[in-house]
Amino acid sequence: PISLYQGRHYVPKHNDERLCIRQRESKHDYRAVSATGRYRGAYQFSPELGVGAAWMIQKELKRQGVADDQAEAIGADLRAHPVNQWAPVYQDMAFWLVWDDGKGRSHWNHTVPGTGCW
Repeated sequence: PISLYQGRHYVPKHNDERLCIRQRESKHDYRAVSATGRYRGAYQFSPELGVGAAWMIQKELKRQGVADDQAEAIGADLRAHPVNQWAPVYQDMAFWLVWDDGKGRSHWNHTVPGTGCW
């Protein structure tokens, strides 16, 4: 499946890795909550990573030309909710922003050994 986010941070050659991570983290369930309750969403973001990603999304929305007040409202709404309550498009967008063309792969480093993702 193709990413719901197709903006400038989307890298088609990394889509298979994204799908592998999403499968390993949540079995593709955008509403997923880890057994400990700490990690949430399709990509199992910690609360801190979710807040950081929401700031990144807000900034990216502004860069895309979304009105400042609307981008800020979306960012505030995302920060006010755990990632598993975000719309799937924002979870995919968050993945690509954090992934940063592979530079952010360490956020999912526990999935690397033996997963076939890399």
